[in-house]
Order: sequence, then C-alpha cells, then structure tokens
Amino acid sequence: MNLIDRIYETAFVPELWSATLTDIAALVGASSGAFTITDRRLPPLYAVTPNLVEFMQAFAASQYWYDNPRIDRALRLNYAGFMEQGRFTTDDERQTEFAEPDLHEVGTAWQAGSLITMPGGELVVFNFVRPAEQDNFAQADIALLDDLRPHLARAALLATRLRLARAEASVATMSVMGIPAAVIAANGVVIANNALFETLSDVLRPAAFGRLAAWDREVERLLRAALAGVNQASPPQVRSFPLRGRQTERAGVIHVIPLYRSASDIFERGTALVAISGYSAEGNVPSDAVLRGLFDLSAAEAGLATDLAAGKSLKAAAEGRHIAMATARTHLSQIFRKTGTHQQSELVALLKGSHAFGP
Repeated sequence: MNLIDRIYETAFVPELWSATLTDIAALVGASSGAFTITDRRLPPLYAVTPNLVEFMQAFAASQYWYDNPRIDRALRLNYAGFMEQGRFTTDDERQTEFAEPDLHEVGTAWQAGSLITMPGGELVVFNFVRPAEQDNFAQADIALLDDLRPHLARAALLATRLRLARAEASVATMSVMGIPAAVIAANGVVIANNALFETLSDVLRPAAFGRLAAWDREVERLLRAALAGVNQASPPQVRSFPLRGRQTERAGVIHVIPLYRSASDIFERGTALVAISGYSAEGNVPSDAVLRGLFDLSAAEAGLATDLAAGKSLKAAAEGRHIAMATARTHLSQIFRKTGTHQQSELVALLKGSHAFGP
C-alpha cells in the first residue's frame, strides 16, 4: 500500500496516525511530525510521532493551545500550502517565543507546516520538523508535502468528524455526528448506510441491483468515475464534488473515500465510503478557508470564487485583486474543474444556495 492509501486508512483508524506521520516525516527528511485539531468547543486533539509525545502533552495543557501567536501570524498569510516557519516568524521570535526552548530540546529547530480550516470551524495543522544539525527544508521538500496536502485535508475532514475515535462497524456512528454516509462494495452495491443518507432522495437514488446513483447527470458521471477509480490498480481517484438537490436548493459536497485494510475491515469490507458534508451559508458566501477545505482551492482561487459569489463580475474581481484577466480566467477554469461546475452562474448558485445536510 502506498503512502496516500495509508493516509486515508488512517482517517478511520486513529491508532495509525503516529506511524503515518513518521512515514511522511521520513519522506522529507524530518525527525518528527504532528497533526493537531484546535476547536474551542473541544479538548485538545492531536497525534504525533513518538519523540514528540511528552512535548505535545505539555503543550496541550498550556494556554497556547487555543491562543497561539505563531498560528495567528500564519493564518494571516492565508496560504493554501506548506510553509517553512521563516515565512511567519523572525529569528528573535524563534529564540524567545513561548515553547521554543522546549522545542530545541526535542530537536525541532526547523519547521514546515500547513493550516487547514475545516467546514465546522476546526483548525487542522500538520507540522514536520528537523533538528538544528540538519539543513532547513528545501523547496523540493515543501513540494512533496504540498502533493500530499489534499489527501491529508480529506483525511483530516473525516478525523474531525470522528473526533479521532475508532469508527464502529456501522456508518450509524457517523449519523450521530451529522454525516450522511454509505459504504459501497467493489461492485457498486450499497452495503450499509445511515439514516441521514436515506434523507438524500432528492439528490441520490437507488439503482438496479442495490447500486447507488445520482439524479443529476453530471453528478452521476463524477460519482461513477470516482467509484471506478477506487478499484483501479493505480492510485485511487479520490474525489470531492458538489451535490445539488433535484427539487430543492440545498447543496453539499460528496466525498468518495477508499477503504483499505484495517479501515475496510471496520466497515464490513467495503471498498469506498460515500460521505456528504455541507456548510450553512444562510444566504451568505462561505469563507475562503471553508472553500479551500471543501474543494482544495488555492487561496487565490478561493478568493476569486468568494468575489464571484458576492456578485462581482470576473472583471471587477480581477481588478479588485490586482490580477490580469488572463490570470483570473485561469483561476476560474481551475475552480470549475475542482467544483464540478461549468458556468459562472452555476458556481455562484452552488456557493450562495448551500445548506448543510443532516441536522
């Protein structure tokens, strides 16, 4: 199983996070790695490589877990990717800031991390570190981490909903957390689904022989391609795309996640989990951070999408962001590709008319 497969398996088997972080750290020559979920409504949630356990326990008990000046500075950069810490800290801050002496003791002089805002408001951080005796992270290392970032983001989305707890042998557990979900077998047959999934009759429909289908032709095409990709020998095609109601205006995002090994055993040996996430805009436009988390948009793409959903023309949005029209059209093309839309009006309708699925 390759590293990407293991990332998705880990989303359902939280005991594997430490080993997966260790593998990613080794890929980029890091000595340690950490995955944290910060939400003021929740206690500290995290997974780390073995050499950071004691440090993270102490850090989670400190005041800085929820009020972290370094994280605040990184958030202001609004950057959708991994960053070396020098982009948002000075030499003096790295020597004197809250936990830095403790960080040096465990050999974390150089750090590369990425911040991902989840649709529910949780802040996810992936961070990898090197000791002072090694060189700082090179651009090639950052590029490797950026290649993994969309997969880490999707795994983190599920981890935040599952609260890093072991998934039960039924998708009924996900219903408690407001996630409509179904497990799909290799032949496309629905093995199990929760009660929330049964409320999606205006967007999904049963097909012959117990298979799953979508009313919308474009959604059906994307769903078939995503499910087919899971069964291919090459790395699976994991997809997230918009799901719109047939007779209502509610909309959400459908995620097709492969299930392998331990995760597959937990979910009755299913091949893929089909889960629905939504966001409640209440007539407003979702934030840039939410758009990035749902559709893997870059900061520039999310900003442009927000402007368009707010009623600006493409020309006005480009002028407001001081970019050329050619650049704006390139961003729009990428937004269409990532959201599964084809026209600007369709994109705006999706973003402005969104309502959360489930309670």
